[in-house]
Amino acid sequence: MIPKPADVLDRDREWATLARAVDEPGPGLVLVVGRRRAGKSFLLTRFARATGGLYVQATRKTEREQLLDVSRALGERFDDAALRRVSLPDWEAVLDYVVERAEGEPFVFVLDEFPYLAHAAPALPSIIQAWWDHRAPETRVTLVLSGSHVSAMNRLVGADQPLYGRRTARVDVRPFDGVDAARFAPGWSARDKVRLYAVFGGLPGHLALVDPKRTLGENVARYVLDASGRLHDEAAHAFDSFLSDAAVHYSVVEAIASGERRWSRITSRVGKQTSALKRPLDWLLGMGVVERVAPITEYPRPNPKRIQYRLSDPYLSFWHWFVADIKGRGLASLVEPQALWEQAVAPRLDEAHVEGVFEDVCRQWVRRRALSDDGALARLPFAPMQVGSWWTGDSTEEVDVVAFDGKGSLLVGECKWGQADGRDLDTLFRRGALVAAEAGGIEHVTPVLFTAGGLDARAATRVEAGEAIHVPVETMFEMGYGAEPDAG
Repeated sequence: MIPKPADVLDRDREWATLARAVDEPGPGLVLVVGRRRAGKSFLLTRFARATGGLYVQATRKTEREQLLDVSRALGERFDDAALRRVSLPDWEAVLDYVVERAEGEPFVFVLDEFPYLAHAAPALPSIIQAWWDHRAPETRVTLVLSGSHVSAMNRLVGADQPLYGRRTARVDVRPFDGVDAARFAPGWSARDKVRLYAVFGGLPGHLALVDPKRTLGENVARYVLDASGRLHDEAAHAFDSFLSDAAVHYSVVEAIASGERRWSRITSRVGKQTSALKRPLDWLLGMGVVERVAPITEYPRPNPKRIQYRLSDPYLSFWHWFVADIKGRGLASLVEPQALWEQAVAPRLDEAHVEGVFEDVCRQWVRRRALSDDGALARLPFAPMQVGSWWTGDSTEEVDVVAFDGKGSLLVGECKWGQADGRDLDTLFRRGALVAAEAGGIEHVTPVLFTAGGLDARAATRVEAGEAIHVPVETMFEMGYGAEPDAG
């Protein structure tokens, strides 16, 4: 196995998939897909370096300029003075050059932001197809095609596309969850670690900005609330590089961020018919910006009436809740960023935003228990096979965390950012019975109280008596994770 560098935080599965592709006796054609700032370029540069391969990132240029950039990169990698001055004539020549220089040995060739290349050279996927079918089988070259335009990358291997059925592996570089995000501020309190994730989200490119020696408020003021901050305008232009007209897409995101979860409410808020919103919604779903969710008991064929839509990135929700309002009122140019934090954000942050994100963190923590090998699984009665949430058709009854083991056991959890009391436990028992009845085949139900504010005396007594399990927020970050990650 190719050793993973210490500065690559987490990403064990992704690294292992890439390493297996290189270790295979033949060639590899690997797709790496992930949202912008999700860390895929960081991962791939480190992987190419670790294997002695070559990483090239495409940009918005003409085909001739792209060929020149790739040729120069090959010239640097193989110390070929000629290629530092002149370009290889075409993409066939590029691939042939890589094969010749690899000399039958394993070689990793990464083309990052591949959709830019394919846009400049529409024939390139067909050229790669011909190379893969006729020349690659004699080699051990691993060609890695990567991109931030998730929809375009998915189309690349569609049934009607040249590369259909040819990829040997796929790596999805997803944003970090709340537990991994907390590693960017190891010395902060558990509550502030949740708030960190609630504001900056799970994209490593956002989290790497955070200075753990400063307070949460200082970081938010500097990078998000300051008009010159890196994240002050990013949510307002997140889709500009992918779409020529993204106004409707932004409107859908704003509607969901404002609390509209049902499709009928979203269309009403945006002011468009369902037919006019289908393509924008499909694009947002394909890009991983929006998630379509249903009660866990509804899978795999959920009732459309119970489907909800959520934003996958807490940063987007935070931006629309707070920054959009600040910008709309012109406050960013009138009030100091720290004062904006103290007066316009901090007093409302928990109630308006963090409480909902805390539910996500609790579900993420339960999902991680299925993969845990650090003994923390003992805190829960079983390793979950499914994790999600549950609600009735009219949303009058909801359960924040639901997990099944596939063997008749059910976990139901209530997430309280404040203190949980005995009434919360009573409600959880009642709702757990509703979930069990709908799921069927349940023999044992375990109630769990997830809290950031502890338990009152009555709830604590019942937990001590074994009626339920208590998971305080501090427990979620006791993972034995080591030191602060590299900011790269």
